[in-house]
Amino acid sequence: MTTDKKFNLIDEQWIPIRERGLFSLRDIFSDPSLRRIGGNPIQKTAIFKLLCAIAQSAWTPKTEEEWRQSTVEDFCRKCLAYLEKWHAKFWLYGDEPFLQVPAVADLTVKVYSFATLNLEKASGNTTVLTQFQLQAEPTDADKALLLVTLMCFAIGGKKADNSKVLTPGYKGKSKSGKAGASLGTRGYLHSYVLADSVASTVWLNLFSEERLSKLPCFPEGVGTAPWEKMPAGEDCDVARKLKDSLMGRLVPLGRFCLLTDDGMYCTEGIAHDDHQSGRFDPTQSVERKKNKFNSLWADPDKKPWRSLTSILSFLGSQDASRYVCCQVELGMSRARDCFESVELWSGGVSVTYQSGEQYMAGSDDFVESCFDFSPQDVGEQFFETFSASVEQLDRLSKQLYKCVLGYYTAMGTEGKTMAGRAASQFWEIAGLHAQELIDSCVPGEDPEPVRYFFRATMRNTYNESCPHFTPRQLQAWAKNQPNASQKGKER
Repeated sequence: MTTDKKFNLIDEQWIPIRERGLFSLRDIFSDPSLRRIGGNPIQKTAIFKLLCAIAQSAWTPKTEEEWRQSTVEDFCRKCLAYLEKWHAKFWLYGDEPFLQVPAVADLTVKVYSFATLNLEKASGNTTVLTQFQLQAEPTDADKALLLVTLMCFAIGGKKADNSKVLTPGYKGKSKSGKAGASLGTRGYLHSYVLADSVASTVWLNLFSEERLSKLPCFPEGVGTAPWEKMPAGEDCDVARKLKDSLMGRLVPLGRFCLLTDDGMYCTEGIAHDDHQSGRFDPTQSVERKKNKFNSLWADPDKKPWRSLTSILSFLGSQDASRYVCCQVELGMSRARDCFESVELWSGGVSVTYQSGEQYMAGSDDFVESCFDFSPQDVGEQFFETFSASVEQLDRLSKQLYKCVLGYYTAMGTEGKTMAGRAASQFWEIAGLHAQELIDSCVPGEDPEPVRYFFRATMRNTYNESCPHFTPRQLQAWAKNQPNASQKGKER
């Protein structure tokens, strides 16, 4: 590895900002015009989590009242002062490289190419579909972004050399590397509330000690940022404390890495428990049923907006089995006092897990959605109206599938493919009008015009999917025609 390289994440531009380009950590907390993090959904989540880790290290309010008395400007000053204090820990190269473990080089751990560790890039025998999948010569900014993303979203399997361990006697490694704590086996869906700038978004999502004490996931509380004190191994005292703290979820250190000129030394790092054990990221939506935990997953066939009723279920009547997203609940409750409008972002990547290997198959993809909300209008009444509207969409979709299937059965042909295609088309159109649906559900608005539009969309999709020109077609079409009543008594 070249040791004379100079790249500090505080000073250098490496963070993608939508429609603006690359910016530094210092820029994030000093330029309020930087509105939205760019990149793909897992890069956005990983950067957000890193910024939250810096913020929590700079200032964790003791109580919610202390947070309410703060301002974004004062918060940013604290973060900038913290970055100056720990400037020496943010070098990408050197004796103490940022979020890296130089000891892995002494273990002769395998070096992996940057393309191998990047979900978006083709490597090995992966089929290349577009030029974008080819890995160009990565810049230092690319390497910094890959490193930060890898800490949270490392792909499980053989893209980590687990033949060596740093903690003597540690037996926690198998031949295949464990999936990143923020990825899970299928790809978790992450959500959080966006304010009017990146810095104010981080400020809005900052946990207080009071709020954190109510979350059993983090018995160690906030914890210590790993760049302040890196673990010496997979199961040392520092590693165990990270597993029990918020900091360990914000920057999980799922891989112990070291950058080289051609790639990275890479082995499994800290193995965090998954959601089934009751440990999960604050940005995950998790439901507890008796002694079992379920998580929302990224699903290309079910865009994130269709999971809004689960993500926002804390707004409804209290139910022991409801989904909870701690980050969204925190952001929405605070936004009512300081923002007229916010956005709710959800995103992730779906992956396939088979025989110990994790990869993106042909049906897998990145997914994300973002919608405007007036936090003052988002309460129990909104949630009940919105839930009823989404339930109607689900009924319409199922009825459409049943009617199209009935039509093709009457025509004497296999109809499951066409029925599934019609239902998918219906949901695609519904997704284009999801913001209108949300706006129609706020108190004082009438949701019926939007609901009528969806009923008409269902009928139009049926007509387009079922030809009705010949007498036989007309008979099958008329017999199976959907009937969506205003009261929702669909047949």
